Amino acid sequence: MRQFTSQQWGIISACFVLLGLFFGFNFMFGIFMKPLIAEFGWTVSATSAAYTIYMAMVALCGVLMGGLADRYGARPVILAGSLLAGGSVALAGSIQNLWQFYLLAGVLAGLGRSALQAPVSAYLQRAFTVNRGLATGLAGSGSGMGLIFFSPLAGYLIASHGWRWAYLFLGLLFIALAVPVTLLLRPAAERGEEAPEPGKTRAAHEPPEALLPEASLGMREIVKRRPFWAILGSHTTDCLCHSVLILHIVPMAIEAGMNPVQAASLAGAMGAGQFVGRVLIGVLADRVGGKRALLTALLLQTLPVPLLWHFSSYPVFLLVAAMVGLGLGGHGTMYPLVTRNYYGPKRVGLLFGTFTSGASVGMALGGYMGGLLYDLNGNYNLAIGFSFLAGVVSLLFVLAYPGPRGEAAPASPAPAVQPSA
Repeated sequence: MRQFTSQQWGIISACFVLLGLFFGFNFMFGIFMKPLIAEFGWTVSATSAAYTIYMAMVALCGVLMGGLADRYGARPVILAGSLLAGGSVALAGSIQNLWQFYLLAGVLAGLGRSALQAPVSAYLQRAFTVNRGLATGLAGSGSGMGLIFFSPLAGYLIASHGWRWAYLFLGLLFIALAVPVTLLLRPAAERGEEAPEPGKTRAAHEPPEALLPEASLGMREIVKRRPFWAILGSHTTDCLCHSVLILHIVPMAIEAGMNPVQAASLAGAMGAGQFVGRVLIGVLADRVGGKRALLTALLLQTLPVPLLWHFSSYPVFLLVAAMVGLGLGGHGTMYPLVTRNYYGPKRVGLLFGTFTSGASVGMALGGYMGGLLYDLNGNYNLAIGFSFLAGVVSLLFVLAYPGPRGEAAPASPAPAVQPSA
């Protein structure tokens, strides 16, 4: 694709790897649970509490890391976070008791990895002026590759060498991959000092921005206005919707009579859908704008959920998983893009970190509610209804976003300048 220069492809590739590390390590936690319980005799709830601590740290520190990236630039924040995240995972291989596990796999790993998502996404939004949706989607598709690559690798390492060596190897691999690619994130690109294409000035290449008026007034005014709460609300309820299915679609399928291999393949279908949705919705955003593209992603995610009430066949479950994955991938591309479109580049790290914190709350609460509603009702009907209702509410929040005049218009080529006679 000739839309990007070689420097821009370097940025996309670096962010692809960093987001792959972030999401791949996020979803790897459960693979270590059984070996840890077998060795130490911890309960499932006590072991799972480390993940709760981890998610809480990501939620609480996302705002802080986004603000630091706005002030000092993304690269130093990501470098520090990568060393902390990888080091804590490597040291987790030496734990001897539960509090050490909570400290390393929960507190420190969460703090380190919170320095990746918001700063990386903020860097992307500042570095690209046109084809920003495509760039965000291509880089964000690394999240799907991270899920596909790191989970099997972790399982293989545990089976072959034990969980302690697996933690050590994965932590060192995290550092070995994250540090070099972070150095490709040039501060000049983040500050907008480099012309996007050789021989073109930025003024001729950059589309005009249509920011919300409060964007120039500071956070105190931003949080008083409806768009801020609409974006935060949609991100939180959107994650409530899909987190129920991320955690429970496999046990739903087994309860519906599918064999474990079929049920497990649904997670793969969701991951594949996420990989594709990241790019497709990003391309769509460049053509129809951020609000319409996000609405499309959330419709893809929400509308098929009620099918799980009425059908129990494998093809229907596979269809639902793939469509939820498409929407999940699209939402991951769109929220940093929407944040940048409405509020401009200055505070995109702080604001996206705030919205990501709301998303983390939705992820944690949605998974818990799915299990709680199952325990109360004895089946997944209430959990499916809860997921669908949360998806509908997320759509209503998006409809409350400012219209096309309030968001940056899709880029269009600048008119040619006629030479004077």
